[in-house]
Amino acid sequence: MPGKDKSEEKEIKRELKVEIAPLIKRIEALTKRLVRTRTMGEYISVFRGAGLEFDGYKEYSTDMDASTIDWKASVRVRQLLVKKYREIRDLQVYFVMDVSESMVFGSTAKLKNEYSVEFILSLAYTILGAGDAVGLVTFSDNVITKFKAAKGINQFYKMAKILVDPTLYGGGYNLDTAEEFILNFVTRKGSVVILVSDFYGMEGNAWKRRLKLLSAKFDVVCLVVRDPRDKYMTEEVRNVIMEDPFTGDRLLVDSAYIKERYESYTKKQDKELFGLFKEANVDALELPTDQPLLNVLMDFFKVRRSKM
Repeated sequence: MPGKDKSEEKEIKRELKVEIAPLIKRIEALTKRLVRTRTMGEYISVFRGAGLEFDGYKEYSTDMDASTIDWKASVRVRQLLVKKYREIRDLQVYFVMDVSESMVFGSTAKLKNEYSVEFILSLAYTILGAGDAVGLVTFSDNVITKFKAAKGINQFYKMAKILVDPTLYGGGYNLDTAEEFILNFVTRKGSVVILVSDFYGMEGNAWKRRLKLLSAKFDVVCLVVRDPRDKYMTEEVRNVIMEDPFTGDRLLVDSAYIKERYESYTKKQDKELFGLFKEANVDALELPTDQPLLNVLMDFFKVRRSKM
């Protein structure tokens, strides 16, 4: 806009998310619809609980493994019995969301942070509905928000209130700091840590080493948020202004001239990123902001099922 400086432009961009109450209602309506589908069963099947506990006996049948027969109990009642166990859910799931400046971008109906928030809250609603606990950490160049995992619908609204606050977003990016914090903040081994970020702005190798440490201690899932412009150059406009979200540096380019090289670079960049996730033994999935949320959620469960 003529006459507007950069800070004013960014403030206008953030005002898109001021209407908190309607957004919460829309998310709640969406998540309730998800729960009415297969989503709840899918979630329970691909996230193991905290363990198993003895839940009595049942009669042995020929389709069971004979090695599971409890001979002592069988002799007492003169009937072949096997032990029954039930899963102890009591799982803790922590969402770790990148709220840095690069997440405040979008060429579709949803900014990257808006799409991420709806995905997180949809999944959190499902997790809480299954009786498990969720927690939240947000970060940019430092950890911004942190609260421990808890159960109940109040936790959903607590998360929603934080994540739809437009003042939360902006600033630099330091994944290493967030990883170090999680290693100490999340105390229960085996907890699920879902890291939501576009993974832009990473420097050095420390974050790679800490990601491996996280993977050894927790069940880690990395969700890579991607707007179409993160991968493909527009064909509709020739003169495009490209801006570094962290430094504010701008460059005017001819989209037709750099399109092939730009898309080759972004493809290579994502291939290397997902390769690093595989090396660290973490699940990884792209969150494309131009795809229906329900479809992406189902893809998320498919990735989890393949690991199980």
